[in-house]
Amino acid sequence: MQSSIEHIDEGQIRITVTVPAADVDREIDAAYSRVGSKLRIPGFRPGKAPRPVIDTHVGRDAVLAEAQEEIVSTSYGAAISEQDLRTYGQPDVGELDMVEPGADFTYTAEVYLRPELPLTDSEDFAVTVPARTASDREVDVQIEHARERFATLEVVERPIEANDFALISFVGTVDGEEYEGNKVDKYLYELGRGMMPPEFDEALLGVAPGGSAVAEFVIPDTSSNQEFVGKTAHFDIEVHEVKAKILPALDDEFAASVGGFDSFEEYRTDVREKLDSAKATGFDHKVEVESLRALVERLDGEVPDEMVLSRAASMTREFFESLEDRGISLQQYVEATGADPEQIQADLKVQAAMRVAEELALESLFRARGFEVADTDLDEAILELVKGDEFQARQMRESLAANGALPILREQIMHRRALAWLMENTVVTEEEPS
Repeated sequence: MQSSIEHIDEGQIRITVTVPAADVDREIDAAYSRVGSKLRIPGFRPGKAPRPVIDTHVGRDAVLAEAQEEIVSTSYGAAISEQDLRTYGQPDVGELDMVEPGADFTYTAEVYLRPELPLTDSEDFAVTVPARTASDREVDVQIEHARERFATLEVVERPIEANDFALISFVGTVDGEEYEGNKVDKYLYELGRGMMPPEFDEALLGVAPGGSAVAEFVIPDTSSNQEFVGKTAHFDIEVHEVKAKILPALDDEFAASVGGFDSFEEYRTDVREKLDSAKATGFDHKVEVESLRALVERLDGEVPDEMVLSRAASMTREFFESLEDRGISLQQYVEATGADPEQIQADLKVQAAMRVAEELALESLFRARGFEVADTDLDEAILELVKGDEFQARQMRESLAANGALPILREQIMHRRALAWLMENTVVTEEEPS
């Protein structure tokens, strides 16, 4: 097989492939064998009918078309590997002349090359990420959450204060009209939790048990009932009882009740260790995400839409396949998660755009740093894939070359090496949470 390339437009090439007659004949023979094995012709065993008989039943052009499809598929992949072309999208082969036995077969394919976008700068990378270890404040917050779970309520004979619980009854109207469920009797309401708009809580502050209050406000657009948004709500409220939330003391007794610890300090140490473990698990990933984000910001040029659409399509297929593997239909997934199918597609497209941009940026960084991928690098990567089996490695290399996948493997090596350099050379600042 012979191949040559011609640049016909910015980022687009025409590749000419010539397949020798011997290879053409071999594929035609194989096509006749495949077609013949499927025919059931009286007087002939399966696969033993001569070509003229097969031509009569199937048609010579149909068999040659099958051979031609296989020839183009295999030779195009081999040409891509031979020329070390990094392409995207489907090749356009146009109208093809039919292959003929005993003759070379030549065709052309037009395809787009992956763009080699430059970086505005390949030095001095720095990112700021949440700290790898927990701060005292984060430990305090975690302990406070546990303290809230063990809180008790006690009846108090005083006016309502912020964060109290109040046993209330009320009658509500919207624009002067009653609505379904507008009367509530003796409901234990917690102030400060955002269950009602702030005006409702403000009306209750300072009201003593046995007292009453009036709350009136315009219903905000966050209301669960969109028909009420923008209308005026009015509530006549009676306060029956006030309860204060009593938090347990932060002492050894509390530590024992929370987790069976001998002392409060032992409990606090355990909380810190668990927070540190959780934060450390995601720290390196966060650094990688932010480093790639900083790298993409330096990518100079536009990412082709077709690359993004192609990646989004493959990610969509992977998403559906993952659902299928778990025995879940799209309808079941939508019902379980409340996800909108259109939003799923939109989210996948956003992710695809980011991934493509990250890959192009890593390739640009690879070039900017003067790195190269040698054949020995390819051999090592393939050997690693087959867990050191040299015989399988040779077979895999031949297969990758025939399928046009060697340039893809080269890209993956570029991405890994560039990312490793980026992670080693990015200054990381750990930031305490606000």
